[in-house]
Amino acid sequence: MRVAVTLVVRDEVDLVQDWLRYHLARGVDQIIVTDHRSVDGTSEVLADYARDEEVRVIREDAPEMRQSEWVTHMARLAATDHGADWVINSDADEFWWPRDGTIHELLAAVPPRFGVVRALWRQFVLRPDGPDPFSDRMIVRCRPVPDFASPYHAQVKIVHRALPDVVVSEGNHDAYGDGLTLVREWLPFEVLHFPLRTEAQLSDKFLRRRVILGGAHIAEAIERLDTDGPAAFHEALLFDDDAVARGLADGTLVEDTRLRDALAALRAGGTTLPVWRSSLEDDVDLALDFQPALERDSWIGLDRRAAAVERAVARLEGSATLAR
Repeated sequence: MRVAVTLVVRDEVDLVQDWLRYHLARGVDQIIVTDHRSVDGTSEVLADYARDEEVRVIREDAPEMRQSEWVTHMARLAATDHGADWVINSDADEFWWPRDGTIHELLAAVPPRFGVVRALWRQFVLRPDGPDPFSDRMIVRCRPVPDFASPYHAQVKIVHRALPDVVVSEGNHDAYGDGLTLVREWLPFEVLHFPLRTEAQLSDKFLRRRVILGGAHIAEAIERLDTDGPAAFHEALLFDDDAVARGLADGTLVEDTRLRDALAALRAGGTTLPVWRSSLEDDVDLALDFQPALERDSWIGLDRRAAAVERAVARLEGSATLAR
């Protein structure tokens, strides 16, 4: 079995080397990267890794972000050019964590009639800036929230079987193609997600999204950034030591040092990752975070059914009007 990972990246030099090193240590067979106009050193890091056949880099200089188009292209290349059996579509702030066994072992367990499995975002909160790597500072995550405008909203990502004509949705949340039937309530992977890391990165992220994506789903955050300024915007989203202490006490925050320990081992020159096995407490913790995503699933399903009923009623009303 061959597993490929795709990545669209722009100006993520603070973590792109860790991301590459980590996923290669996980045993990923092929990484395909689309580098969108990076100017902060990200391109140079990618060039170093692209000397090996395991990493392929595509440069995109379009002014606008065309994520679904580019990810779909890379996912198809994984199938046609690199012999992949499964494809993970990732962002640079996402570290894919298999819950039991290796990535290959988990995907080998999927029955042939299914072609998509899910992974749950685990949201790590913004902590004070400092000289230490992001993974050393950010060892606390929060429960996901249902509000889609929040940077910590409930969300799932997917892994899909490789197809030459697959279509990957915006945000890498769905994939469409023949045989891509979803295993809905099994979560073999977590995605350790670090969306906000420093004051400079936070401001750049939201301002860039306004330009390249239109900012429709983050309009409230961008308005606050414009009104309050970068420093106040950062302060409002920051979890200081007192906030962390309160959150750990009431259960809304959870300490999670898995990525810190994994990256520390790799930075020290290791080539393998520390062994981690989920406990009963870990399983309950995952279920608590998965519940908002399941509720959102149900809401989306009901919304689609309601829309289908409305269309059917409109067709019936139109037919009755023509009959008269």
